[in-house]
Amino acid sequence: MPIDKLDVKGAPKDNDGKPDLKAPGMTIVRCKCPDCSDTRKHQDEHCVRLDTMTGLGKCYNCGFKFVISSKVPDYNKKRGYQKKKFKLPDTSKLRPIDGIGINYLLDRKIQPQTAAKAGVRSATRTFDGIERSCLAFTYREGSKVVNIQYKTTSKDFAVESDCELIPWNIDAAIGQDTLIVTEGMMDALALMECGFDNVISVSNGAESDVRTFDRFRYSHLDGIRTFYLAGDMDEPGVELRQKLALYFGEARCRIVEWRVGDDAAKDANEMLMEHGVDAVLQCINHAQLCPIVGVETIDDYRERTKYIWEHGIAPGKTVGWGEFDDHVQFEPGRTVIIVGEPNTGKSTFADDLVLNLALQHGWKAALYSPEMFPPERHIERMATTIAGRKFRKELVQTERGVDYRKPLIPERMADRILDWLCSNVFFITETSGRTIHKLLHRAEQLQHRYGIQQLLLDPFNYIQLPEGAKSDTMKIGDVLAEIELFAHRTGLLIFVVVHPSKPQKGEQIDSLYNASGSAEFRNRADYGLVLVNDDKQCARNGYHLLKIIVDKVRDDAMGHKGTCHVSFDPQNYRHGMVQTIHLMGEVNQYNILDISPHCWLDQTKEPTLF
Repeated sequence: MPIDKLDVKGAPKDNDGKPDLKAPGMTIVRCKCPDCSDTRKHQDEHCVRLDTMTGLGKCYNCGFKFVISSKVPDYNKKRGYQKKKFKLPDTSKLRPIDGIGINYLLDRKIQPQTAAKAGVRSATRTFDGIERSCLAFTYREGSKVVNIQYKTTSKDFAVESDCELIPWNIDAAIGQDTLIVTEGMMDALALMECGFDNVISVSNGAESDVRTFDRFRYSHLDGIRTFYLAGDMDEPGVELRQKLALYFGEARCRIVEWRVGDDAAKDANEMLMEHGVDAVLQCINHAQLCPIVGVETIDDYRERTKYIWEHGIAPGKTVGWGEFDDHVQFEPGRTVIIVGEPNTGKSTFADDLVLNLALQHGWKAALYSPEMFPPERHIERMATTIAGRKFRKELVQTERGVDYRKPLIPERMADRILDWLCSNVFFITETSGRTIHKLLHRAEQLQHRYGIQQLLLDPFNYIQLPEGAKSDTMKIGDVLAEIELFAHRTGLLIFVVVHPSKPQKGEQIDSLYNASGSAEFRNRADYGLVLVNDDKQCARNGYHLLKIIVDKVRDDAMGHKGTCHVSFDPQNYRHGMVQTIHLMGEVNQYNILDISPHCWLDQTKEPTLF
């Protein structure tokens, strides 16, 4: 990093416009980040710690590291860095292709003249203590041989030590606008046998390091407009193809599949041996465009978009809570952020939502609820919600002083409820490193095995934020981005319960911006629900009134913003419908409807729950 590009805090600039690092009188100084300061909200913040002695700088906002240009020699010297010097191989013992090599080549449908033209020779090499005749593939760059690979007829091979590995036959790329890249030399020779002269091979099979192309990127490869990736069809070959496509750029690559109709082969040489020259030519001529990772076209969504044109957008799922259903219809692949005042029952509300969606629509759920401890009590609360009555035996005292426990629900019903919960609700209990990656990985495994469609993360502050120099606000944004993208990829509906920030005196919690930690909770949410106690409006004994502020709905098809109410019965942890009666345009009365005390499992397939 040139020193004149740095804005060092407290350092005046000299006549050349460079900051005088000695002026502040300190070894450690602060400066703006050359990577992120221009794009930050607080552009004047000096977020880099710079050591003036070593020239090393590190940004504590984005993590960017750099070395001042004038200090690079000292830095390299301390690291012991030096450019590696390669030796050249001894070519004096190479000889024209002998009889063993000729027979091997002919067996593989390759003429010896083709191999000799590509620099293939014969040599004697020791393998496992035995001298053997082998083919010698020379790595040539201009008139120089920089390395040699020795290969026996039994496919034992070796390369010269301390010699540079470069792409084999790299000079064939000079002056070309298309280039075929194979996984091995025999495949390259097979293509040459079919008439192609613009063929090279990677340096060392599927395990080749793509950095061997670096030295030729702006010389031999500069004019190449199209790369034909003609590797093997096995798994290592596919992985090599992906590495090469990423290195050369997917837009410039075509993928060669060694398949003609029902005839398939592992590689180019096998295709030539088994199906002939015409089959090889057909594979090259029908090479497909390489997909660009992370890019999709409108055509990828044509059928689904035409379905919307034909049938409209499928309505989201509701839970049977009257006015709440008018405001919110849940869609798969979305993120729901729930914030609320203390003691509004955020966890109970989220559990009730999840259970209703599971019971009414068959959406199995995974719960990460470390605050609901121990798990058996959490299960008892959910069982109570399903049963409509306390999931326990009640202590009864008789006049004779003989106490006994009377079941509030029959044992058969209790077993049915537990059986249903076993099949539809699963716990994620991650105690070693509560990172979002581990939690989402377990949710995805539950989706694969049991078909879950919901995930509850309650509360967010139990998720371990990633390490690094970023602020907590940025880390929270990164975690929420992971959750959002995971929801899109898997189609899971994800509920995230968030504690509110400590309110200022007289401040009310009425927005997702009141969530503790970051405004990203509102920015990332597809649905934003804020819970507020409203018991002063409740005219019914035993029930609580809960005001729900629908602070955000990302799409009109998913509902709309506004305020609604639901009731809450603390006896069975169920929420119910509230009808708002308006008079002269203002709320006049809340009509709280009865919450059914019956077991949900006794209802019909599509129950009217309340």
